[in-house]
Amino acid sequence: MEYRKKIIVGSRQSPLAKAQVDIFLKSLEIFFGVKYFDKVEQKFFKTSGDKFLEKKISSIGNKGLFTKEIDEAQLNLKVDIGVHSLKDLPTKLPKGLRIGAVLKRDEPNDIIMTREKVQLKDLKKNSVVGTSSIRRVVQLKKLRPDIELREIRGNIGTRINKLKNGDFDAIILACAGLKRLKIKEYYEKIGIKEMIPSPGQGVIAIVIRADDEIFNLLKKLNDPKTLIESECERNFLSALDGSCKTPIGALACLEVKPKPKILFHYMAASTDGKKFIKDKTYFDIDNYSKMSFNLGKKIKKML
Repeated sequence: MEYRKKIIVGSRQSPLAKAQVDIFLKSLEIFFGVKYFDKVEQKFFKTSGDKFLEKKISSIGNKGLFTKEIDEAQLNLKVDIGVHSLKDLPTKLPKGLRIGAVLKRDEPNDIIMTREKVQLKDLKKNSVVGTSSIRRVVQLKKLRPDIELREIRGNIGTRINKLKNGDFDAIILACAGLKRLKIKEYYEKIGIKEMIPSPGQGVIAIVIRADDEIFNLLKKLNDPKTLIESECERNFLSALDGSCKTPIGALACLEVKPKPKILFHYMAASTDGKKFIKDKTYFDIDNYSKMSFNLGKKIKKML
């Protein structure tokens, strides 16, 4: 691979996105033992998803909302590498881009943060719970039909402040984001049986230009287990035509004993939540790509 003195890394302006860029750069340094590039420039973008905070995500577009401006910068050669939360990436990237690597997954679970420091099951009736995710809304309505769900937008810190200020009794967030920001606020993890995460939740994805030889370097950063699991989840999502408008959850767990297989938790629902499917199954390690896609197609017909 051609050696470069400089690379430009792009991501969103949020504190979480900046933390994820740091994780990527540390992974690069740890894996190769030295700073591979003489100079790393960082560029941070306000994306379409960050601009329309007064609107519901499900009403303003698709999964490209949080990547569009960075994608364009990469295609215009203003950025070499995009660092993203995998769950924000559409299953089909813009022509000319591809995923170069996925880093080792952090905890995929959703969490509940409350003012009273209680679990989801112990929330008082009519408690006001904030979330911006239609996937979470549909599952919460099944778990706690007696609570009030309200849209909440903004970065993690903004949401926590809204909770502290009394706008909400509880908020639902991704565990991985809190860990990466080293947030010490009290929260309770929500079990996978109760709430299935978004496909790719907890995974940092590195996006590059499709013709960039830097792929040969970055692919070495791939975590093999995360790569298989995230491929399962995104194949399932792809078959369902998943977007921010569709309530879809998926979590693949590679099990190696007694023999390798993949435990796959999944949920999908109609937008109004009236049709709701939630189950788990196993995939063969040699055929997981086809099996996960076919399951997605089957669920799509059922909805």
